[in-house]
Amino acid sequence: MSTADTPTVESILIYPIKSCHYIQLQECEVDNLGLKYDRRFMIVYEDTNHFVTQRKFASLTLLKPLIDEQQNTLTLTADGQKSFTLPLKPEIKDLDKRVVKLWKDKLTVYDMGDEAAVWITQFISNHRQHDLENSHNPDDPVNVDEPVRPVRLVTLDDPKNGVYYRPAHPKLNGPQSAFADWSPISFGFSSSLKDVNRGLKETGISKGHTIPMNRFRNNITISGTVAWEEDQWLVAKVGEVTVYIVRPIARCTVPGIDQDTGVKDTWDGKGPTDYLKLRRQFVDEPNQGQFCCDVIPLTSGKIRVGDKVKVLERIPEEYKQESLPPLA
Repeated sequence: MSTADTPTVESILIYPIKSCHYIQLQECEVDNLGLKYDRRFMIVYEDTNHFVTQRKFASLTLLKPLIDEQQNTLTLTADGQKSFTLPLKPEIKDLDKRVVKLWKDKLTVYDMGDEAAVWITQFISNHRQHDLENSHNPDDPVNVDEPVRPVRLVTLDDPKNGVYYRPAHPKLNGPQSAFADWSPISFGFSSSLKDVNRGLKETGISKGHTIPMNRFRNNITISGTVAWEEDQWLVAKVGEVTVYIVRPIARCTVPGIDQDTGVKDTWDGKGPTDYLKLRRQFVDEPNQGQFCCDVIPLTSGKIRVGDKVKVLERIPEEYKQESLPPLA
């Protein structure tokens, strides 16, 4: 398939704390865990050690982390709350281990301490009303009568040191995933988003609204392709980094939350994922709506905004999948 133009890196985003606000970069380093500093911290419940996300607390996108690599600091900021600074790369030996649950994975991680835990628990308490109005998890809604459950902030060690272990793919040695839902990196494609926005308006689902790419919390956005061309990509070189494109990503309800305000869409109870379930289903994951791609780095190096993307290999004809016909 020919491209509309030369595929090019349009933007780079990282999310230092899983489910919190993004940081936009002009360049990034890619290592054995994906983009450096991306999803290297995560919030968990203190009592169950289960991970916490925007699916319940939409306000988490209002928690804006700042990083200063030279000063080795991660600063937690939020309106109405004094900022709190902790080490970006802490001395792991000084921290307590904690075993946490991220989807089906049990991970040995490190607790960032009581002060960070108190700060984030207070943040959630401060935003209780916001989350009552914007919760996107019908299976675990915010309950006004439920006391705020204390949370902890955890981080991970380099898997090379033998404590943290979360392989990115069962048949690829080396690459591992930090606290992303699945793959170390995710790509989004501008032309495909344009097609999604067209469909959102044509079907009436969005009531005439369009959405930006950051709704999907992807790391790298690529322009200059034909819509949905990425479905056939297998291996590509992006800047200095060679990557393996694994699969389209099945979406949850989080794309229905504005990532700058934490407010969920009011489209008669529907959101972007409802549209994707109509138009972007595949045989291997029926009843899911898919957008963006899970990506695994095969090499390390730098990626910069403006870098050209070279497709090295496409999916062989006999293994190609097309999205299923649109639902009525």
